[in-house]
Amino acid sequence: MFSRLLLPWMTEVRVNFPSESFSIGPHRVSPPLVLAPLHEITDRPFRRMIRELGGVGLTVSEMISCEALIRKARKAELMMAGDGGSPFAMQVVGSVPEHLAEAARMCEAAGADLVDLNMGCPAGNVTRGGSGSALMRDFRLAETCVRAIVGAVKVPVTVKMRAGWDAGQKEREEYLDFLRMFEAAGVQALTLHPRTRTQQYTGQADWSLIARAVEAGMSYPIIGNGDVVEAEDAHRMVRETGCHGVMIGRGVLYNPFLFRQVMEPGFEVTAGMRIDLTLRFFRILLESLEEREALHKIKKIGGWFTKGLPGGARFRQRLNERNDPEELIREIEELRQGGAHGEP
Repeated sequence: MFSRLLLPWMTEVRVNFPSESFSIGPHRVSPPLVLAPLHEITDRPFRRMIRELGGVGLTVSEMISCEALIRKARKAELMMAGDGGSPFAMQVVGSVPEHLAEAARMCEAAGADLVDLNMGCPAGNVTRGGSGSALMRDFRLAETCVRAIVGAVKVPVTVKMRAGWDAGQKEREEYLDFLRMFEAAGVQALTLHPRTRTQQYTGQADWSLIARAVEAGMSYPIIGNGDVVEAEDAHRMVRETGCHGVMIGRGVLYNPFLFRQVMEPGFEVTAGMRIDLTLRFFRILLESLEEREALHKIKKIGGWFTKGLPGGARFRQRLNERNDPEELIREIEELRQGGAHGEP
């Protein structure tokens, strides 16, 4: 697999960050950077690639529906696949405590180092069922769900949440009440995305809320999330908030080297390196997935990875026209041969 395809610049990462690690229960997260769960993106091949690039200390599965998991839906079961690294968290979403508990037990049995409860997803198809960020509208149900998961497994339980359902809940600082409830229930780490559900992904993430969460002095680490798109953003988040770790999601789609650059300021990425990585990732997808699914992922992710590259616009046009994965491999090889090596 990918470990046999390491490129020359995939070497041990030199840590240059305010802290080298933090712990979640018995698990040391080093470097203190986390790959966010992204629906239909952070599957096993993607996480494996990011781990091999270096700079990430914890990966999280795609959001897994507890209802689908307990029905033994094939897609949900595949989402539990590990990426060869540790620690690895499996994230579950739902609003029925007993079902969340059963799903958590299944994740633990499948090898999860951590089980994470999603209380942040703003998507309507999730919140309509009372799950994701909708759990923030029902404090008692959220508490029952958390306690059910903690009581069901021996591995540490974590939570990813938003600042609230709407601006009113954020202004009342109800998220701090949730933090204290999590501590009492046995949660061992929290990731805070400081936007409300009604904001979706618009506006600016209010990092001052992460600072307030840290100042609250919980017994577990606080992981900051939101608007980290460049390496300096991660350093600035730690400086401004004091958070123990940083979770990065969308920024990695356009720059898979972002974790590495956070940990090694000055690490330069050339156009040739980006093309090489894109080519390797395409081959990993073809090895790991059925051809139809691999083609779908290549078209989606290849567009992000090649944005800004010399000849990238033409390649992305071809990306949508081709339906043969090997033809797309040849297209990216031609892009590499077009003189991109060594260019910034």
